[in-house]
Amino acid sequence: MPRRQLSLSRIEQLLLRRPGFDPASDARTFSISASDYAGLVLLTPLVRIISNEAPNVTIHLLPRARDAARVLQTNQADIVIEPIELFGPNDYPTASLLSDRWLCAVDANHPDVTGDTLTETQFLELPHLVYGIGDDRQLNLADQHLANAGVQRHIEVTVESFLLNPFLIKGTRLVSLVLERAARRLIGTVDIKLLESPISVPDIHEAMYWHPRHTTDPGHKWLREKLLNVAQQLD
Repeated sequence: MPRRQLSLSRIEQLLLRRPGFDPASDARTFSISASDYAGLVLLTPLVRIISNEAPNVTIHLLPRARDAARVLQTNQADIVIEPIELFGPNDYPTASLLSDRWLCAVDANHPDVTGDTLTETQFLELPHLVYGIGDDRQLNLADQHLANAGVQRHIEVTVESFLLNPFLIKGTRLVSLVLERAARRLIGTVDIKLLESPISVPDIHEAMYWHPRHTTDPGHKWLREKLLNVAQQLD
């Protein structure tokens, strides 16, 4: 790194350095970019904690961005929650949060799936609902895996929300790959059933990322510790 750029970086770090953070009294604003899946599983309990412990802290919950690294670099978000499989190689500080597995979701009264097992033949013959993001409908990790493996399916619906999947498949013949932690929270809300996927799909691993400029910030460190605590309590 050039000497001038290094000096400017150190000046920025000094300016951003804060003497301390008291969650009971200090006023701060933080932004977190995450999918609606991570919002339900991780950020819902985090918001409750902050509401009780840090009344003067404001949290801006931002949607997941296609270019997570740019969001951190441009300071659009203090923390990005992203699957490590999607973020890819990088030099940003990170901490693992949770892993989850993929299940198949169908209507509880599906006319073709009457038992507790979904066969590979049924999986391939049924119409599918898949999660995609952005104008080019980037597929989620499970559907990417199937596409890369050459698995041919009839995709009938795409949606940019994990949490809408169960509601959209209700009353249809659709099948959708969903993440277990989120789907099980929604079963009481919508009448669906979850089945093992007849085709093996790799687990997902969520992590939080932040810019090095925030590593020693006491308030930012407090927020990261709260997120880690939430993740640990899930297991």
